[in-house]
Amino acid sequence: MLRIILYLALLSFPGQTVAQPLPAEVILANSPYPPYVMPENHSDGPGIDMEIAMTALENMGIRTAIKLIPFKRALVMLEEGQADLTTSLSYRAERDEYLHWSLPYRTDTSYIFFTRKDSAFQPERIEDLRGRKVGVVRGFVFPSAFADDPAIEKVVAPHIPSLLGMLLEGRFDALIVNSIVGKHELLATGRMAEVKQAPFSLRTPGDKGTVMGFSKIRVSREFVERFNEELRKMLDDGTIGRIEEKYLD
Repeated sequence: MLRIILYLALLSFPGQTVAQPLPAEVILANSPYPPYVMPENHSDGPGIDMEIAMTALENMGIRTAIKLIPFKRALVMLEEGQADLTTSLSYRAERDEYLHWSLPYRTDTSYIFFTRKDSAFQPERIEDLRGRKVGVVRGFVFPSAFADDPAIEKVVAPHIPSLLGMLLEGRFDALIVNSIVGKHELLATGRMAEVKQAPFSLRTPGDKGTVMGFSKIRVSREFVERFNEELRKMLDDGTIGRIEEKYLD
């Protein structure tokens, strides 16, 4: 009888919804992408974006279980409901089917190009890349001025370290990287002196920024809204800026 009364009470207030309890723990699946996602047990910490996500979840009273796996596998786990969220994504409409999106926590990302320092090819503008091979990391989203130009041949590498290695081996003429990630990798490996940065960069007009993706199978919209509330607080009080500075310094 009590159950029936409660049900009728809910019908009497159709605009009211019952808050869903938050889980005690979530699975954060990701692929190493320094300095945003650091390798397991790295001395610097989990990485900028990982620490942002983990701090927001901690503020919600939720523990984080981390799985560091290849990028494509992380997306499959989200699509199949084997993980709850991932970080460091660019919005892509084809992923709407299985992902909820967080609000952007980083905007105005720039992309830069490197060539070998001893190469005779030194592009001065993006048009100079036409008819050339340019290395890209599989699954990453790049500005349309580069990505949609059929005259630029894109050669795929599985991750940033192999991308740099393939450039130095002469497998392609130049590479394109997120400016922060590319410089971090070159400095961390001590190979900055072996490359030369091109004197131009690209940004995506109307870019929706860097976001986090949540599995629609495992995570409700209400959960994402709660998470977004924490992101807003962290943006407003400078927490995200302090996390970024810790890794970039």
